[in-house]
Amino acid sequence: MKLQSYNKALAESVVWNLLWLTLGSLLMAVCIQSVAAPHGFLSGGVMGVSLLVNYWTGTLTPLIWYSLLCVPVYAMGWFCVGKRFLFYTAYGTLCTTVCSLFISFTIPISNEVYATVVGGVLHGAACGIMLRTLGSSGGTDVVAVLLKERWNVPIGQFNFLFNCLLFLTAASRLPLDGIVASMLMMFISASTLEYVLGLFNRRKLVMIISDHGEEISEAILVTERFGATLMRGKGAYSGSDREILLTVTNNVALKRLENLVFSIDQRALFIVENTFYVSGGQFARRSR
Repeated sequence: MKLQSYNKALAESVVWNLLWLTLGSLLMAVCIQSVAAPHGFLSGGVMGVSLLVNYWTGTLTPLIWYSLLCVPVYAMGWFCVGKRFLFYTAYGTLCTTVCSLFISFTIPISNEVYATVVGGVLHGAACGIMLRTLGSSGGTDVVAVLLKERWNVPIGQFNFLFNCLLFLTAASRLPLDGIVASMLMMFISASTLEYVLGLFNRRKLVMIISDHGEEISEAILVTERFGATLMRGKGAYSGSDREILLTVTNNVALKRLENLVFSIDQRALFIVENTFYVSGGQFARRSR
């Protein structure tokens, strides 16, 4: 029975990851084919390098250059990140290439500022959605994931810094207006990417200091789905013992939790902090 449950969960996980990778690939292809290329923007990352090489040489196509330049990056991903991650990433890259072959329309935006906003949101959302799976969009995302796992370097910040160097390299050969517009697009992309990555992991860390900690914790366990941790403390001024309750919740349940706490102890101290990432316990655990 356990083996059957495991196989079912594994199959569902594969389908789930492939579904989101496909959606992210579609958004990425729309960004490249319908916004970046028609306006002469550099899309950033390895695709940006591919567009730059295509602009300079006029040979092959950006997608072919992209496939060639991804080979050494994927080799590094194979040895440094993991085979499963690389397989999903390869699917994302292939799906992006295939989607690009069928997208021939241009989003009718003539103003370059508006185009940078639309392109940045599409690019950041695509990268973020694909990184929310067990893969990525490929290219510099492989390097970004490696740096994130080894030294906790934010993925969005690394992508933006890499793209700044790329655009400075292109400044001598491309119009300055195009370089500035591309940098603006990638800045919006980096911000959108970080937002998408943290969208489903942001929680509220709640600390409750009360004389009725055990009673409150029992009420939380009965009425809410999340757990709680009870710690012992001492008041610095009074010297009396205090019970400190630590729990993690979301925006929807926060007000309900507050009402529950003060219905038990009106003198309780209710402290709320924003969290960027929560993993483990009853929350989803991400693995590569």
